[in-house]
Amino acid sequence: MEGNDVQKWETRPSQNSVQAPPLQWKRAALMTKTITAFKETISIDSDNDDVDTKQQIKYGKPSQAAWAILSEYCDHSTIHGMKYLGEHKRPWWERIFWIIVFGVSIYTCAALIMNIWYKWNYNPVIVSFAEKSTPVWEIPFPTITICPENKAPQTIFNYTDTFWKLKDFHSNITQEYPTNEELANFYVVSQVCDVHIIEQSKPDADFVRGVDIITRLSQIMPAFRETFLRCKWRNSLQNCANLFSKFITDDGMCYSFNSLSVEEIYRQEGLLPELMLHIENRTATDWNVEDGYSSAAQTTTYPKRVLGPGTKAGLELLLNGYEKDFDNLCRGPVQGFKILLQTPGELPLMSKRFFRIPFDQEILISIKPKIITTRQCYFQKERELRYFQIYSQNNCELECLANFTLTKCGCVKYSMPRNTTVPVCGPKKISCLYDAEDKLAIKEFEQGVVAATSSYRAATTCNCLPACTSIAYEAEISQADYDYKSLAGLNGKSNEKDKLYGAKKSRLSIFFKEAQFLTSKRSELYGTTEFLANCGGLLGLFMGVSTLSIVEIIYFCSVRLATNLKMRHKKRKELQNYEDKMA
Repeated sequence: MEGNDVQKWETRPSQNSVQAPPLQWKRAALMTKTITAFKETISIDSDNDDVDTKQQIKYGKPSQAAWAILSEYCDHSTIHGMKYLGEHKRPWWERIFWIIVFGVSIYTCAALIMNIWYKWNYNPVIVSFAEKSTPVWEIPFPTITICPENKAPQTIFNYTDTFWKLKDFHSNITQEYPTNEELANFYVVSQVCDVHIIEQSKPDADFVRGVDIITRLSQIMPAFRETFLRCKWRNSLQNCANLFSKFITDDGMCYSFNSLSVEEIYRQEGLLPELMLHIENRTATDWNVEDGYSSAAQTTTYPKRVLGPGTKAGLELLLNGYEKDFDNLCRGPVQGFKILLQTPGELPLMSKRFFRIPFDQEILISIKPKIITTRQCYFQKERELRYFQIYSQNNCELECLANFTLTKCGCVKYSMPRNTTVPVCGPKKISCLYDAEDKLAIKEFEQGVVAATSSYRAATTCNCLPACTSIAYEAEISQADYDYKSLAGLNGKSNEKDKLYGAKKSRLSIFFKEAQFLTSKRSELYGTTEFLANCGGLLGLFMGVSTLSIVEIIYFCSVRLATNLKMRHKKRKELQNYEDKMA
């Protein structure tokens, strides 16, 4: 019933000339006004595009609802310039002007934010120095590993002679074949010789026991007493046997000073009987790489440390070799020693980084320690290795190489970490060992180069990030001729053997250069806080945008819209119920 019909009903008499009851007229008029008011409130079928956004539930068609919420946002937005876009009955060129201004502001702001993001992503760190210097007695003296270049003294085992016997036999030049003892020694020594030597000998053994390799290498290597003639630690003569201990490396049997024991390096799974070459007669160490020495540590604690700089506070060695024992086939015509300086707790990798100590020279190694704390790294408790108790990038890479070699070759090198179930490669698999190492290096490169443009190291097979706190021992080396022949009766002993075998000597001094050093620290140049602060400054400068402005956009597109639609649905339902009731 429409309003004009009610008006006619009110003024027109009935056919019987009897007027309708006044109460019925009033009810009809009230119902009509109520329905009209509800329709005007929600504009159910209104086609008018000029929507009054102040009335939150006045949404009709979907297009009207979208325009209404946009217009409402423009009216209330805190972003500069948005209210001009939503104003009603403004000329079209004004809207275009503000659209252009708004677009230029967004483009400029985005370009500058991209520059900040580039610095944050590609140049995020800066190397700085600590606020105060660190005395050298707060860090341990480096672990010093010394390996003789001569792996098989000819007076003990003639490696060259055995090689030619094998080669001539395979070439049918002679029928003389090495004895079983010579053959066993030859294949063991070949594990630490140049790979092309073993390839020419045509070996036929795939696997051997690791304990056999280690035992024979220990028996064949130059005698300790003939190699280390004199040792002086902190300006005091000491028994070299008390300072150095045998250690298994990828370069054969070597001697280490100030190294942690194998029980402190390996976990129980990797602690094999053949690794127990000596028994440590001391208490457990009072030091770790992250926390340093404990407050209760004495000056005689282990690992050893010095109290100051200079040669008198360091280590001095007199090394010896006999020219008659030199074998130039195994490692080529290079004699002397290899030396490696590293942090205690790391397994030495002599084939990757070392200094060479020649004979007839006096070598001075001046150490400049450097402690680096870095980002994108592992703390000791964050990355647990299978065979090692102490995490370092060096130990991680060695364990990864062992796992990769086992997959490719079915065995590992005698010096690699392993358990009792892992076989040790024999002479026939030596080429596979070197090939697996090259393949792993290529694989790591291919995986890492994917993110070469990123400041973050890509995830690789090994994923061996640096330790968050590491100690590097940078060395400055100087040398001079060592005229030891002018000395008579060295150490009060007769030099008859020196004359007979052609003794060659080297003197080595290792010490800290300065009493204190500055710790290097890699800190964030652009961290998350700096990045957000710079981006917020640009957004505020060009657009007046804050965090609440972004939340406001989300609010209007979600909460506000949903609430208004819910209110509209509620009103429509109330109207429908009222119409049904009045019908």
